[in-house]
Amino acid sequence: MRIIDRKWTDLAAGLQAVRAHQAKLVVEFGRAVKTGQKVRFHRELNEWRRRRRVFVALAAFAPLSILTLCLTAFYFHQVACVIVYWALVVLIILVTLAVAGRQYIREVVDGEPEHDGEDGLSVDLEARWWESLLPKELAVVDPKSKKKTEDLPGALARSLPDAYTALPMGESFLLMTGPAGIWLLKEVPWSGRIRKERGTWKRVVVKREKLFRKRVEETPFETSPDEQWLERKQDLAGLLETSLPARAWTAGLIQGGVAFSHPKAVLEKEHIQGNRAAYGPVRAWSERMRLAVPVEGFTPHMQLEILEALSGQRGEEHASASEEAARLYQQAVEELRASVAGMVK
Repeated sequence: MRIIDRKWTDLAAGLQAVRAHQAKLVVEFGRAVKTGQKVRFHRELNEWRRRRRVFVALAAFAPLSILTLCLTAFYFHQVACVIVYWALVVLIILVTLAVAGRQYIREVVDGEPEHDGEDGLSVDLEARWWESLLPKELAVVDPKSKKKTEDLPGALARSLPDAYTALPMGESFLLMTGPAGIWLLKEVPWSGRIRKERGTWKRVVVKREKLFRKRVEETPFETSPDEQWLERKQDLAGLLETSLPARAWTAGLIQGGVAFSHPKAVLEKEHIQGNRAAYGPVRAWSERMRLAVPVEGFTPHMQLEILEALSGQRGEEHASASEEAARLYQQAVEELRASVAGMVK
């Protein structure tokens, strides 16, 4: 799943621009890069052959030198001890060099460069563009970390494919578009046993006290997450019909609900009554989105148009995704020019 910072504008136009720039790079540098890669391959192959010839010559000379010392010791009995001593020293040196340089020997013997014929541009402009749209504050969770919780975008990003694009909306809301439509999730980081009784959501925690006694502690929540989700869904549907009249039909594609992101949250379904929106853990939402049936005609370009229209206020900081695509293109041009020059020189 890809995550986009709310500051970016011209998302759909930026996607078109970056794909056009990628095609332009192929036209401008495709042949030059392939030629440069062939030149580099032949240069590396010739260098490997030269090193191999030197190695074979040295490998043949080494036992010959030891054999010469042994024959000399046989014919010159007076200095045989000295000659045998030097033969042993030379043998020890050769064995030490062979052990120390086994990696080099392996490369010389079996490290012939391979050319698969599929070389081309190594620059993935679209991947760079998506990476530049990431929020700056997005934290990368280390699997070895002792951190027990992870925010909703980070958890979904590890399980959903890149066909899904997410936009954090503030107030713990996450807006996503994907092949199956528009997804709006309300994150709830509660732990403990979750219930909804008499219209009130509450968290039930069992605490241990002295003498093996247990105390049940109930914490009601004033705000109802399903009600908040319904209100935000209605706001987004109205905003979509106003800002993108041609895409008003997509308002019916808004789906989602409440996502409980804490790993120690236990949803007691038998005690959750009267909920007005779907709910579940992050894992269940991820599975549901991956198995959802795609909507015909809901293209990536249309999805980015909708994300931009529903992104709301961006504040003072904003940037054009189209201009970012142009900047990345110029950067790639400079890199490819330097790369081609380095391959053919």
